[in-house]
Amino acid sequence: MPLTLTSERLILRPVELADVDDLYDFYRRPDAMRFMDTPPHTSPEQTRKRVDAMCNGPGTTWTVRTDADGPALGFVDYVGNSGVPGMGYMLHPDHWGNGYMSEAVRTALDYGFDEMGLDRVELWIQEENSASLRLAERVGFRRRGRLRQKYGKDATGHEKIVYGITAEQWRTGQLPGSAQAVYQLAPILAVPDVQAAAEFYCDKLGFTISFLYGDPPTHAGIHCGEWTPEGAHFQLSQFDEELPQKKTVAFYVTVGEDVDGLFARYKAAGVTIVREPTNEPWGMREFAIRDLNGYLLRFGKPG
Repeated sequence: MPLTLTSERLILRPVELADVDDLYDFYRRPDAMRFMDTPPHTSPEQTRKRVDAMCNGPGTTWTVRTDADGPALGFVDYVGNSGVPGMGYMLHPDHWGNGYMSEAVRTALDYGFDEMGLDRVELWIQEENSASLRLAERVGFRRRGRLRQKYGKDATGHEKIVYGITAEQWRTGQLPGSAQAVYQLAPILAVPDVQAAAEFYCDKLGFTISFLYGDPPTHAGIHCGEWTPEGAHFQLSQFDEELPQKKTVAFYVTVGEDVDGLFARYKAAGVTIVREPTNEPWGMREFAIRDLNGYLLRFGKPG
């Protein structure tokens, strides 16, 4: 159970089912729900289901109040997703423009970095949500990339701008400039056992699973990178026949400065080594491995 947090003007109290009526008051507002994943709520029961998920799910949610006995004006949360910790927030439109949410986010970041041990936090903000984008930058988040999503209530997809901040940046105030990103490239690897391939990439190579489809899985997505929309993305697809051409397919992954340290970790994990770190004439320091199905991966950094 998270603690109740306080700031200069606000009280952040862990959400509970008694907050349903307060939260329904803004979940029913079209202006409040414009950038949310569902349409405005039409009954308190819809809000009750959402609050129940907040109370019993993997995330951590605080209601935002100006008085201990007053109504909940909004909430701020850590959504409990896998990978990079994500944050969300929402405020009743009647209280926009007072700086309440900036204050609440700062308070939650202090708790997340100092008490929860988080090392970084992401915000995913719809590109048209200019007020939320300004809030993110005002608090200290910086743009890390972008991705495309589609909510079930919408006819078309939309772009999410991904903002991030690390614990070190939060504590020191030394924030980098805006990062640029492109949409993902995710090669699809044909494999005989999707589960085994996904576990190899996670256990041996440090990837994380983005999704698994089927039981047992017949398709999966895996990712390795500092921020969710960037880095190396692969998909794994069930294919029962031998594919001789996979022995000639190679994937190149550009990594950070410690390419030799990465090689040492892979070697210690028992990964099949094809070539040890070498300074190449084209200006890169590289090494190469094979995965459990014979695909060649080359890792390199500018030499």
